[in-house]
Amino acid sequence: MEDKRKDEPAAPEKRQLALTADFAEVYTIVRDGQLMEPVRGRITLYKELGHLYEQRKGSNDWRITAMGYRYLNRVASISLVSPESVIVDGRAVPNPHIERDSKTKAIESVNLRRMGIGFSPLGAIVVIDKTLFYNVYTYFIQSIQAKMAREAGCAVYGTQDMRPEKAGAWAWYGVEPPLGIWINYESAPILECLQEHTQRQRFGDRMATTILDRNILKDHPAIAAAQVYAKGGEGGVKAMVVVYGYRNALTPRNLSEIMRQAEDPADSKIFEHREETIAEVAPEEEKEVLEEEKEAADERPEGAGPGGAK
Repeated sequence: MEDKRKDEPAAPEKRQLALTADFAEVYTIVRDGQLMEPVRGRITLYKELGHLYEQRKGSNDWRITAMGYRYLNRVASISLVSPESVIVDGRAVPNPHIERDSKTKAIESVNLRRMGIGFSPLGAIVVIDKTLFYNVYTYFIQSIQAKMAREAGCAVYGTQDMRPEKAGAWAWYGVEPPLGIWINYESAPILECLQEHTQRQRFGDRMATTILDRNILKDHPAIAAAQVYAKGGEGGVKAMVVVYGYRNALTPRNLSEIMRQAEDPADSKIFEHREETIAEVAPEEEKEVLEEEKEAADERPEGAGPGGAK
């Protein structure tokens, strides 16, 4: 926020009714001489445009994709930023913290912290602060287990000294000592898992960013939409979401000061701060993000982040 002398009184807030929402009356706000105008958007999301996905095929449980949330954020105008450090094993390290295989340099895990800074529908600053530990190996094992449930014979549980006797080319991956999974890497389902594993090793940092940004936008009160009611019609399956935002003049200096306060637990804050550490992402969500990153890879310059940003 802009610096003020301690003995200078704060300018009074001025409010004027701007619109009536389903939860309250929303006002324009004049804060520190700055006019903040509320915006209410009724936005239609389309499955065909990659905005929606079905949690499980035939479940009629529709969720918003990362691309869909970015589309909604055109109205909400939530700033997505990365603090300088993230806590790993009890100590602060540069953010993101990426671990790679010593020989192949493929990504093994990503520790990432992201913040979403924006206004609630009533004009209060809200910071959604999330940290994710994204372990590539964990999702590889989960994808194998999902294939095992649908495709008999592609993999079996066992210990490392109990190689399957049936025909196949077998390799063992540990899960919880002494148990693990023997995979038949000649089978089509396992080859698909291996291809996905390679994509995770390649895009792990981008996927972690996309997962965090999606969860931040989902939880921020300006959007606060997870499950949606979708129906077919002209243009295919679609859903309508109401989003609130404020036209405002948050500057990079404002954002830096808010980030600084959010990073310091002892600092008294003038905004709402919600923190969460995500240890596990739902397999359906992780798979959706993986598919989006694979599709975007051919359209994005090498070295660019999610959405094409360097």
